[in-house]
Amino acid sequence: MGFFGKETPKSPSSDNHIDRRHYPRFQKNFILKYFPKDNPADKIETTQLKNISFGGMCFITCRRFDKGTELLLELQTPYLSEVTYLEGEVQESRQKVSDILFETRLSLKNMTPQAEFLIGKMVEFFANEEKKKKAENHE
Repeated sequence: MGFFGKETPKSPSSDNHIDRRHYPRFQKNFILKYFPKDNPADKIETTQLKNISFGGMCFITCRRFDKGTELLLELQTPYLSEVTYLEGEVQESRQKVSDILFETRLSLKNMTPQAEFLIGKMVEFFANEEKKKKAENHE
């Protein structure tokens, strides 16, 4: 599977949950800055990414965002020397710690060709890394 290929997600353990993911997710803890697209001056503090895929990501925020809110992001990873700029739309913002921490799910959109290439290559690297670990565990 190439990094643009779709993978059918596995069934979750809960019968009530519908998993709509189109791409595999990778648990990574990268540094991220985010701010509302309609107010770039409202730059939020640095936060931590929980997981990422070619189609979106989940990260911790210090406030709840309404579904459909457009955010701009600055992603920093040890795999890329420069900051990657992304745009996305909030799918859900769920409270984790009462009025302090929220888990926010975001779908990526309007990616520049450079951002699309970089995210694609990074996700492809994570997929290969995961395959190697599985192969080592089966030996």
